[in-house]
Amino acid sequence: MPAILQLVYASRATFRENTSNQGIEPEVSRILMQSRQNNPRSGIVGALYYGDGHFFQCLEGAPDAVRETVDRIRRDRRHEEVRVLREQSLDTPGFGEWSMKYVPAAVDVRQLLQRFGQRRFDPFAFDNDRIDAMLDLLRHGRDTAHAEPERPAPASPQDAARRTNRLLFGVGLIAVAILAGVIGAAAYLLLAT
Repeated sequence: MPAILQLVYASRATFRENTSNQGIEPEVSRILMQSRQNNPRSGIVGALYYGDGHFFQCLEGAPDAVRETVDRIRRDRRHEEVRVLREQSLDTPGFGEWSMKYVPAAVDVRQLLQRFGQRRFDPFAFDNDRIDAMLDLLRHGRDTAHAEPERPAPASPQDAARRTNRLLFGVGLIAVAILAGVIGAAAYLLLAT
């Protein structure tokens, strides 16, 4: 058994794409969050691309962990027609730094598709050359601004004081609004009697 298994799969999204959102499609964002939480526990790294209603994902890690993850994806209601495009052993992971890299490089992907004579992103039609080109694009492309979860910088005493002041100001505004409501209700009752 190989020490590192690379498994590349394609699937169709079952959800209707939310095109009004300017950022990442909300379901894809949820998948990324789950992957970035679960994959480190399983020792899995990889990359994901979503476009034209299709997922293209590369998973790398211990063979059992990768296969269990793909089985879980097959049961996920957001995916249908999960098809393994490639399964091979590696000496070193290609996405070693990423629990799940997401490259929304639509322009780069469109150029890659044009190079291969494709108009739409359909990874089910990918041969080995297209898989290699897509993996290379994902490996070298820039991850989203919401890449790996950012660690907040330690708060300085001044930052903590500003946050506390903003919180107290907000609580004060709420208290004033409540007090104004109570005074208004009392005035109404006095005038009504």
